[in-house]
Amino acid sequence: MSEAVKTLIFLAVAVVMGGLAYVSRPAPATSAPEEQVNQPLFPEFTDPLQAESMQITRFDSDRGQIRRFEVANTSDGWQIKSKGDYPANATQHMTQAANSLVDLKVLRIVSDLPGQQAEYGVVEPNANAISAADEGVGQMVTIEDKSDKTLANLIVGAADKEDPQLRYVRVPGRDRIYLVRLDPTVFSTEFSDWIDKDLLQLNPFDVASLLFRNYTMQAANNRINVLPQMDATVAFDAEQSSWKLLSLQETSASDKTQLAAAELGSGEKLNTEKLDEIRNSLDDLTIADVFRKPEQLADVLKKGEGLKGLKQEDLPTLYANGFFPYQLPGEDEPQLVGLNGELVIETQDAIRYRLLFGIETLGGDNKDQKQQFLFVQTELVDEMLPPPTLQEVPEIKEGEDQDIEAQAKAREKILQENDAAMTAYREKKNVAMRKIYELNTRFADWYYVVKAEDVAKILLKRDQLAAPINQPTNQPSGVPGRAFPGGPGMGMMRPPMQQPAPQQPAAQPMPQPETTEKPASEEPADAKPTGEEPAGDEASKEETPVKEEPAETPAEPMKAAEEPSEKPAETEESVDTPDENEKPEEESAE
Repeated sequence: MSEAVKTLIFLAVAVVMGGLAYVSRPAPATSAPEEQVNQPLFPEFTDPLQAESMQITRFDSDRGQIRRFEVANTSDGWQIKSKGDYPANATQHMTQAANSLVDLKVLRIVSDLPGQQAEYGVVEPNANAISAADEGVGQMVTIEDKSDKTLANLIVGAADKEDPQLRYVRVPGRDRIYLVRLDPTVFSTEFSDWIDKDLLQLNPFDVASLLFRNYTMQAANNRINVLPQMDATVAFDAEQSSWKLLSLQETSASDKTQLAAAELGSGEKLNTEKLDEIRNSLDDLTIADVFRKPEQLADVLKKGEGLKGLKQEDLPTLYANGFFPYQLPGEDEPQLVGLNGELVIETQDAIRYRLLFGIETLGGDNKDQKQQFLFVQTELVDEMLPPPTLQEVPEIKEGEDQDIEAQAKAREKILQENDAAMTAYREKKNVAMRKIYELNTRFADWYYVVKAEDVAKILLKRDQLAAPINQPTNQPSGVPGRAFPGGPGMGMMRPPMQQPAPQQPAAQPMPQPETTEKPASEEPADAKPTGEEPAGDEASKEETPVKEEPAETPAEPMKAAEEPSEKPAETEESVDTPDENEKPEEESAE
């Protein structure tokens, strides 16, 4: 090949490459700088109510990954699409975000030079164009209408040094950098900012009793063992505004393997101040993060049939987060239990909440913040809603000296009173059952993550149960095991959750899962969801009470996350398509 031909080939390649570079370059502004000053940056976006979805894309420099947060208005209401369609309280947030971009005016043209984008923090967060070493990457906000038409698209950059209320921004695909007045906090990507954070939706003054089941679990040699610590049942007498200790079981110094009946010491009384703190803290238990449960497992939990419908493929995700099918001492059948104990709450409206405490992990805004997985279930407390005692309906007696009409009236009155009593009973039970259905429908789909410090506020250790008698507390302690008047309309309420005689906690075989599936962990915006559960670091692993990991069971997932990129507390996460909720069917109790 001659030198002339080579030269022509090189020239042709240069022309092609130059053409490609020209075509792919950011588009210049369509108007002169002076024409845009004091004019809206998005002149066609005039009505904030048009906004039906928002995507916020940012660059996580700590992990070198792109994160995306997306919220949209669907047929089921506002949902966080990047969190498995978790329900969102987004109306107010979306209005604020949309209003900030409607009539957003240009205050000044800063630059048209692409080389200055990093300086002003308006580099587009694009996984194909940036690396962990890149600086000056902005946060991109995209708002669309119900037909997916883009209403506004903006890269929000650094704040002005002289006036922090001013921000440098750029429209993606254009070089021009603008200075505008904008509050970027309205584009929050914090999961907790977009949801109803009240996990239990429980009024603390509705609490009738609390059962603290303090234990830890160990997995060893393919078996699960429970290490008991204390079972304590306390109840609140609403009429007397006082706490009573109904039962106490704890281990002894000579035998740490089983619980035995116990009582407070002669110099102790019930620590009512601590119990008041715990009851009030139930209202402060807030959601930090969520992970969707597998559809099959969620369906089983919604039916409220215990573990009857549980399948082998449901076990890995339960194990991974610290929840196990197990028959605790004193229970009639196996049920789900938590790796780090549980708290059982009974309310005046006959609803029992079971809070199971799973693994601890690290995450949240502070990457070293301790968090804990939480499993919540509710059920009806049948003993608190006994059927009414009906009056005997007399037969009408005939005879010369019998007033048949009077007997008929009396009989009719008794029938009406019996009917009214049964109607009131059914209505009260139906109200409770409907609430339980609604709660379980919400709880069944999700593993909740809460701050470990919030969990500590609702737990009760043995040394916190009692206070010295010479130390004043709010209320006197009660007599263990004695029934007491319940709340209004409850009559004499049974001692809630009395514990049977303790049994030796025998080790139970650990079911063998066929897979090691984990709930979805945080993924970059440009990556497909893996559905894997986040892992934790070595510090959390050491705190987990699993001393020995069985060779063929998913003990490994019980470790806390090791890689920061897989921590479960990040809020911008892509998750699988949501389950469809079933409609509640009205239940009547005969």
